[in-house]
Amino acid sequence: MYRRMKLEGVVRIPPEDMGNPLRDAVEIALRNKYEARVDKTLGAIVAILNVDEIGEGRIIAGDGAVYYDVIFDAIVFKPEMQEVIDGEVVEIVKFGAFVSIGPFDGLLHVSQITDEYMAYDEKNSRLVSKDTNKFLAEGDKVRARIIAVSLNERDPRGSKIGLTMRQTGLGKLEWLEALRRGEPSRQVEVMKADAERSDSADQKVEAE
Repeated sequence: MYRRMKLEGVVRIPPEDMGNPLRDAVEIALRNKYEARVDKTLGAIVAILNVDEIGEGRIIAGDGAVYYDVIFDAIVFKPEMQEVIDGEVVEIVKFGAFVSIGPFDGLLHVSQITDEYMAYDEKNSRLVSKDTNKFLAEGDKVRARIIAVSLNERDPRGSKIGLTMRQTGLGKLEWLEALRRGEPSRQVEVMKADAERSDSADQKVEAE
């Protein structure tokens, strides 16, 4: 989840930036150093909001820069185990779907989408249920639970987040809304109609 946190850090102001107002130089240095950084304890630092305090500058021998201790506010995102999140499907692959959740992409394995068997439809780039014709495609909004978290500080893109939708109240938002109304999913009706038209066309060809 997203949090606003007060953090402490040290920034280096190089000689070429010393002509700028100190607060401006410190804010730029903070953004360059910390934004998009992943910390296993904090999560991902999404944005630097403002600088609260700037300590006395200090110089290190042999380095022309000035170093400042800084207290600042930041927005961080940390995926928590068992947290329920809403996200958007950004990629469909044979073994599941990647879902965008904040600054990370979580993996929704094909076995964790529904209790039904989901097959990969490569032509249409989607995962389709053989039982009800439900499908999952890029752009779909989903609600899932986080069941595995492994944050990689050195390579944030290598962070791994596992998701599941095989629990009550989870799933594609369209499915959940249809269930709430006690109605079949619109996409199920559409696919059934497509299947019926296809069967009818096949029968017509055979008759000819």
